[in-house]
Amino acid sequence: MTRRILITGGSRGIGRACALHLAQAEAAHLVLLGRDAKALAETAEAIRRSGGTAETHRADVTNRPRLAEVAREVGHLDGLLAAAGISGMTPVDGESDAYFDEILAADLTGPWNTVRAFLPRMGPGGRIVLVSSVLGRFGVPGYGAYCAAKHGLIGLAKALALELIDRGIVVNAVAPGWVDTDMAQTGIRQIAAATGQTEAQFRTRAEAAVPVKRFFQPDEIAHGVAWLLNPANTMQVGQCLNLDGGVVQS
Repeated sequence: MTRRILITGGSRGIGRACALHLAQAEAAHLVLLGRDAKALAETAEAIRRSGGTAETHRADVTNRPRLAEVAREVGHLDGLLAAAGISGMTPVDGESDAYFDEILAADLTGPWNTVRAFLPRMGPGGRIVLVSSVLGRFGVPGYGAYCAAKHGLIGLAKALALELIDRGIVVNAVAPGWVDTDMAQTGIRQIAAATGQTEAQFRTRAEAAVPVKRFFQPDEIAHGVAWLLNPANTMQVGQCLNLDGGVVQS
C-alpha cells in the first residue's frame, strides 16, 4: 500500500529533499505544503519524475484556519514531517521584537499548528518528525529566537511522543547541523557581516568546527528523516536524532 506523507516546507531545502527521497525510495504519495505555489509545483513534478505521486497545497503554518481547510481536503496520512521554518538574527540589543515573534510563530507554534490540524488524519502506525537544529542543542549569540524555537521543538517532540504513543503514533525530532540550503547561505552572510569576516572565511571556520570537516547536503539529512518516518522504526520514541557530523555527541 502506498504511504501518504505530509511535508510542510516541502518546496525547498530539507523538506524538498525528503520528499524526493521518499518518492525514490518507496514511491510514496507526498502531500506538500508551502507558501510558494510555483516552487511547490516544481517539486511535485520532480517527485513524479522520481517515481512518487504528489499533491500541493499553498499554506502558511502560522495560519490555523488555512491548515484546518487543507486538513479537510487530504485523506489518510501515514506520516508527517514538519520542516517549514525561518531563521535570522535577533540580537537582544537590536530592534528584534517583531522578528523574534515571527520566528517563534513559524518555527515552534507552526509545527504545533500542523500536528493539531492533521493528527485526526493519522491512525495507528503513524509517524511524526519535527525538524529542529543543532541550535536546539546549544546557544549561538544573536540567534535567541531561533535557538529558543529549536530547543522548544525538541521538548514538544518529547511531550507529543508520550501523549500519542498509546494511539500507535511515534513522534521524534531531527537536529541537522550546517546544511547547504538557502537558509544556511543567509545565515553565513549575516554572521560573517556581524563578525567582520568574509563569507568564505566564516564558512572555513564553521566547517573546521565540525568533526567531519564539511557541511552537508539536504539529501543526506533525508536518509535520517526517512528512517524515523519508517514503520520499521519501533524503538526510537521521543528522541532527537543528531544529523550534524559529530558536533553534538549526546
